[in-house]
Amino acid sequence: MRILMVVAAVPLILLIFAQVWLRYVFQLPLLWVEEVAITPAFWMYMTGAAYAAYDKSHIRVGVIDIAVKDEKKRLTWRWIASVITLCFAVLFFIWGYNFFMEDLAFGPQTATLRYPLIYARSSFFLSAGILGGIYFLLDTIDLTRQRFWNKAPLNRGLNEGGE
Repeated sequence: MRILMVVAAVPLILLIFAQVWLRYVFQLPLLWVEEVAITPAFWMYMTGAAYAAYDKSHIRVGVIDIAVKDEKKRLTWRWIASVITLCFAVLFFIWGYNFFMEDLAFGPQTATLRYPLIYARSSFFLSAGILGGIYFLLDTIDLTRQRFWNKAPLNRGLNEGGE
């Protein structure tokens, strides 16, 4: 996923740099740059979301970890938050799948280049939907094992000391 994010970031940076340079230095904006730039941008963003789920570095509110001192209660709250997050991931997966199937059926294109939007928008389903959903599912399974069967964590994640 890190490689895919870098591979997506390079053309995005080059396209944005070229557009800024051409628009503000040469006064010759290219109308198609934004249409093409959405593909690497979406793939970088959606793969980044999946990577954050894998890495356990996604945005979360850590108030419970501070407010609740009892480890068992803290684990219960983390498990509840994980189940809620998994529910949202399932909704995102379903939404991304429906979006992907509609793009396959109707083949929407950009206005200027007639560039197929499925290249960019498929990242919602394939990257964030599938990969992100898998990692949130694994996290929920891990917290379920810890909370209800007193098992050790399967993988601590990169931000928690593992790799």
